[in-house]
Amino acid sequence: MSILASLARAYDRLPDAPPFGYSSQNVGVIVGLKDDGSVASVTRWQDGEGKKRKPRPMLVPQPVKRTAGIAPNFLWDKTSYVLGVTAGVDKRTAEEHAAFKDRHEKVLEGTDDPGLKALLLFLRAWTPDRFVAPDWTDEMRDQNVVFALESDRLDKVWLHGRPAAKALWTRVAGGAAADAQVCLVTGEPGPVARLHPAIKGVWGGQSSGGSIVSFNLDAFTSYGHEQGDNAPISEAAAFAYTTALNRFLERGSRHRIQIGDASTVFWAMRRGSKWRRRRRACSSVCSVTRGRLKPKKRKSRKSASCWKG
Repeated sequence: MSILASLARAYDRLPDAPPFGYSSQNVGVIVGLKDDGSVASVTRWQDGEGKKRKPRPMLVPQPVKRTAGIAPNFLWDKTSYVLGVTAGVDKRTAEEHAAFKDRHEKVLEGTDDPGLKALLLFLRAWTPDRFVAPDWTDEMRDQNVVFALESDRLDKVWLHGRPAAKALWTRVAGGAAADAQVCLVTGEPGPVARLHPAIKGVWGGQSSGGSIVSFNLDAFTSYGHEQGDNAPISEAAAFAYTTALNRFLERGSRHRIQIGDASTVFWAMRRGSKWRRRRRACSSVCSVTRGRLKPKKRKSRKSASCWKG
């Protein structure tokens, strides 16, 4: 069994695995909206106190994978996209905000859901010069922002969690899928992932994440294929293996050991309630060093392959 296949199976065993098309992201600000799109409240969604305050994880529609271009997320994003403000000087901020507004104008056109309509009205009326105290503080700049109808906010029903929004996201995410091919991980036909979700939490890696499978230079391609078509892995399998690996790499994870500059993650290959069965189910181990992954042979026949940088 390959490392990717083992990770994809591990995703199925995660106790609180996010559904396909969603991921856990750190959110720092929640904006409560009235039905007319005006702001009812601005809440800092963080844990801790003072300078130790940190954004809290929240399940949101899966983020786009950004390289050098401008690409807004659906119903959430950082303040430069959502509000047109950032902590530093960024010449692209106005373009990012315009792209966020344009995407939602197109996707939400004709919606009759009160929450989605409120977001449209907010985006049409909002201007960056409204980002002033006391509602908006400098600590909120560059945080991820989500929305909620004020009547739903106290019940923690976010805009992206409304039934209409979830149904719309299913259509939007599915509409970008490529033609079906046989997946190299599952062996089942399905839409191929052109770009795989980023892997984050690797020691010494980029904050935006890295990739295990990527083809970003012409020298890596063959037979005229582009991006993920060179090694077809379905959208579902790519989502599964990256979700599992990101979960194992999270800070405080019990599936991770940091040894020097190597981030080593491990997981059982199957469930077992008895220690005897757990010992037989040898762990798969993946060692990630500065984003460079290489196969390493293991003597045990019961363990999966190991990556060691």
